[in-house]
Amino acid sequence: MTLRIIPRLTVADAPRLAVLLAEYSAALLGRDAGAPDEVYAAKLICEPMVAVAGAELDGKLVGFAVYYDLPEAISGKRAGQLDDLFVASACRGRGVAQALIACLVEEGAALGWIHLRWMVPEANPAAALYDRIAERAPWRNYVIRIDKSVAW
Repeated sequence: MTLRIIPRLTVADAPRLAVLLAEYSAALLGRDAGAPDEVYAAKLICEPMVAVAGAELDGKLVGFAVYYDLPEAISGKRAGQLDDLFVASACRGRGVAQALIACLVEEGAALGWIHLRWMVPEANPAAALYDRIAERAPWRNYVIRIDKSVAW
């Protein structure tokens, strides 16, 4: 098994990312995966405020992390925000998620981030990993749903 982390996917990776995005969306929304949307995957990769890291096992894209480089008002520095992290169900337990997070930590060190932060649902199965590699933040996360047609 060869694991390779790609710090920033390119538009050439959109077809491979689209397959994972469909599986991710289906898992979170509790429905069947729709057809992969390569146009949306390309838009996501090209979004100027977003970076998408990828993870390959033996040359196949099996995971991704969507993250942001943001100003951090309290310190006057920058911070990383991990927004989405997904590993294909058949590839979990092989260190893919941990390697993606380690990549973001390296990226953050190079960019001068004060920290990398992320939010997860209460019943997230990856919580055991996060508890091992990170400390819990001393704040709560809340949401105001504006588009009520999407529940997660």
